[in-house]
Amino acid sequence: MKKIPTGYTLNECPPVGESIPLSLQQIVVLVFNVLPVPLLIGSGVGLSASEITILVAGCLLVTGIATIIQTIGFGPVGARLPIPLECSFVFVAPGIALGAQYGLGVYTGACLVGSIVTVVLWTAFHKQLSNLFKPYITGSVVTALGLSLCGVGIGYCAGGDGSADYGDPINLLLAAGTIIIMLVLNHYGRKNFLSKASPLIAIVIMSCVAAAFGKLDLSGIASEPWLRAPQPLHFGLEFELGPTVTITVLCFFALVELMGDQATAAMLAQNRLANSKETRGGILAQGIGSILSTLFNNVPVISGSANIGLCGVSGVTSRYITAIAGVVVALCGLCPKLCAVFSAIPEPVLGGVALTAFGTILVSGMTVIMSSKLTPRTTTIVGASLAVGIGFSMTANALAAFPFWVSTILSGVPGTAITAVVLSLILREDKEEKAEAANQ
Repeated sequence: MKKIPTGYTLNECPPVGESIPLSLQQIVVLVFNVLPVPLLIGSGVGLSASEITILVAGCLLVTGIATIIQTIGFGPVGARLPIPLECSFVFVAPGIALGAQYGLGVYTGACLVGSIVTVVLWTAFHKQLSNLFKPYITGSVVTALGLSLCGVGIGYCAGGDGSADYGDPINLLLAAGTIIIMLVLNHYGRKNFLSKASPLIAIVIMSCVAAAFGKLDLSGIASEPWLRAPQPLHFGLEFELGPTVTITVLCFFALVELMGDQATAAMLAQNRLANSKETRGGILAQGIGSILSTLFNNVPVISGSANIGLCGVSGVTSRYITAIAGVVVALCGLCPKLCAVFSAIPEPVLGGVALTAFGTILVSGMTVIMSSKLTPRTTTIVGASLAVGIGFSMTANALAAFPFWVSTILSGVPGTAITAVVLSLILREDKEEKAEAANQ
């Protein structure tokens, strides 16, 4: 009996007829993930509408270019895994705080220096740092990321934080309907095209349902221009020691998150951990992408966890599909009207897709943790690091008496990574654990 394919694998490029819809669902999630970053920073520091537009255009252009570099690869640069690179939410709060206090020129300078220093350190000490971040550490980071993102997904399902209809039962029903359609297509689609394109099909159907409830607004498409030229270093470039140190530390732990996402992507695509070549290439791509991003007035880039989770949901782990998404998103940076089409999708509908993808990320992190033998030592490290990172992210006021950078570094993914690394250095491996690690 002929084996039914479960999806397109890492190095398979689907036919054009399937590549378009399969990449569309990646594009939708990628655009929705990156758009809030420049919008939040721009409004947070009081930029005009035209200046925020400059941020948005640069963000989309850089996201697309960095994604192409990461997925296709150029020489030693690029992991060649289905990992998009996008402007990171990690830098939004610091961007607003530092941008308001010092100006965006200083924040841009801090991001540029942080990106350069981080990629140089990782390149120079790649072997030592890779040995430091064991699978249970990167798995803990991915698990913390998945847990934190689930809250973001619920926020989308409720209508989007700050929206007038936040928590409206209709919003939650739209999100639930999206999830149900995806689950039904995945379960009964027999792993054919309906299963692979289940997120896109669910988005189309539930967007039509949302229109019936008056929750689909297409008016913004007509007002957007067809072309817009990017404006590099529009806000200038200045340097201050304090902001530079803060952003450099965050850039460093953004690369730890990338290592976790690379493990997840490799696990989903080929049921294995990322090898040293993929890890090194991915770090170089993220570093180059971050430098490019700062030159276009934006924050450093980070791996797109939601899109990686979408690969797990659809079963399509082809890096070429993700690369096509990068091409289209880059074009969105030059063509605002195209971007407006994706932006019109109701947030509760996208929330249904995102929540499912984030759940996949959470499970992948747990899988990576379980890929190494859990001893009393590693169990303590994993448990304590997750407790610190997730605990402080859920109760941010606990650090209100400390400087801003303390709460930034101890909450969520950075807090989990720092705690796990420090504990792994304090609690040394015994001979049995070293032998186990050598055999993996």
